[in-house]
Amino acid sequence: MEAFQLLSRGGAKFNKKRFENDVKIFNKDSKKVDKGKGKATDTLQELPSELDFFKYAQNTDPNTKRKRADDTKHTSKKQKIPDDDEDEDEDSSAPSTSTAMPRQRVTAKGQNVPQAIESFPELAERYEMNAQFLKNLEQNGYGEPTGIQAHGIPILHEGRDLAAISPTGTGKTLAYLLPILSLLGLPAVNSKADVGNGVRAIILAPTRELAHQIHNECLKLAQGRKWRVVLFSKATANALNDKNVRDKVDMIISTPLRLVSAIQSGQVELSNVRHLVLDEADRMLDTEFLDQVQEIVAGCSREGVQKGRVQCYPSIRVVVGLKDTPLPLITQSLTYVADDFSKLPTLLQYLAQPYNPPVLIFVSSQERASSLAEELVLSGTRNVDHLHAGMTQKEREDAVSRMRRGESWVMVTTEVMARGMDFKGVREVINYDFPQSVQSYVHRIGRTGRMGREGKAGNVLYR
Repeated sequence: MEAFQLLSRGGAKFNKKRFENDVKIFNKDSKKVDKGKGKATDTLQELPSELDFFKYAQNTDPNTKRKRADDTKHTSKKQKIPDDDEDEDEDSSAPSTSTAMPRQRVTAKGQNVPQAIESFPELAERYEMNAQFLKNLEQNGYGEPTGIQAHGIPILHEGRDLAAISPTGTGKTLAYLLPILSLLGLPAVNSKADVGNGVRAIILAPTRELAHQIHNECLKLAQGRKWRVVLFSKATANALNDKNVRDKVDMIISTPLRLVSAIQSGQVELSNVRHLVLDEADRMLDTEFLDQVQEIVAGCSREGVQKGRVQCYPSIRVVVGLKDTPLPLITQSLTYVADDFSKLPTLLQYLAQPYNPPVLIFVSSQERASSLAEELVLSGTRNVDHLHAGMTQKEREDAVSRMRRGESWVMVTTEVMARGMDFKGVREVINYDFPQSVQSYVHRIGRTGRMGREGKAGNVLYR
């Protein structure tokens, strides 16, 4: 398989006729295509190592890959999820169900899966959800539930454990916030509430920016109610030293490290926690956060929670679309350059033409983000900003605020903005430095094309 066919698996496009000479560079050792039969010899094993970004050439049987490609093609026409994506082991003797909505390409697997909803008002009928929630949904522009919302909200509202996989920009945050707020019932500050002492819900996010965004969404849904939702920071941690204040907190949204520090110092007690959410769970369960997450889970010592870990319904798995696949509304393209030094002129030429701001430009390191932003400013590009993990919290918050206000047209950033961040106006994403994994690529370009809007993703690549 030639290099450009490999890259096209993620949806990237390359004009081979226009850049015929460049294509030949990559295909020196490949065999000619049999035009009569329309089949090409698989040369995946001969792919240059520097182009094998996703390690497809390792331990790969050509016949197996060809078969999988045919299966995927056949499956996509029917809008169903292929068996290759269903990697969970289940007890064949257990009475399990599998529900699917082919139109939205959603599959839910597990025992006694609650029926999906077709509209938000249905929640009031089925679960007697407070009318204030429906009012808040309408005021914030939520019309019909997305696939993850239609399936996830009933599952969580019925107290079931859920592992959900859904493309970026499909409304996962609302899918868990709405049922949690509904199940919390009366706010802890209400004298009639019998809710125990201490926080009742914990939401963990890998970055401060994502935690801040979740907090904002939660406040929108909680309008009209008196819940105390705390975005954990140094200031709020000091306020929680007062037990009277601490016992009246309903929900804490935090990064793992900050919450662990508060637990160890005695500022936070988790014995009353009923709901625990890991946003971006694949990242949260990586080695970077795993020890911290385990300590937080161990601190959730409420009897019902402990019992639930040992004896409860098996969790339900919901998959929306295909795993590690970008949304179809994102138009993807590939630009080939001769070397790394050619990237900047190519980018400047692109930004000199009319484009749709704001634009996110992803690079591989903090140093690259700062230097590229400076180069763009010196070259005359207007309203350029940058954001990376090496900046102070105040600097990062200010950069995000400027972009939300429309003051930044071009934002140069690293992986810190690749996950979860929702900027509704982002029309274009550019991978100035190509990501090193499929997951990173999907998350990066997922900053555009969100919630039904179209977007563009450009990729700059050199050999």
